[in-house]
Amino acid sequence: MTEPVPAVLALDPGHRKCGLAVVAADGAIATHVVVAAEDIGPAAARAMLALPADLRVQRIILGDGTRSAEARAQLAAALPDLPIDTVNETGSTLAARDRYWREHPPRGLWRLVPTSLRVPPEPYDDWVAVLLGERYWAGRANP
Repeated sequence: MTEPVPAVLALDPGHRKCGLAVVAADGAIATHVVVAAEDIGPAAARAMLALPADLRVQRIILGDGTRSAEARAQLAAALPDLPIDTVNETGSTLAARDRYWREHPPRGLWRLVPTSLRVPPEPYDDWVAVLLGERYWAGRANP
């Protein structure tokens, strides 16, 4: 039997919506979704239940921006066995917008518009969560 791959549950809390992602140490993104802010605890628990057996979430990575204290309380109640680390999310929104466009390249004339002038047609808070998880693992590899 092989050892499960370590992973983190990364969250970008906000007033109305939150990004949620599970990012493995090997860089794989197991899931990424946008959920309602009031649903962050139950959504995190559902995400954990839906993970493949070869992943083991070690901790929660929580962005330190908007509503992080409330999100921390909801997560601690929903997943009491996981430690929660708060991380600096400075610059993550712009980086996530760039990542969104790399993952969803524009079509037609939109390809000619600079990335900095394009706004994604859907919420991309989940990509912020992905970046927070990736930053966590990058920091662990290069202390």
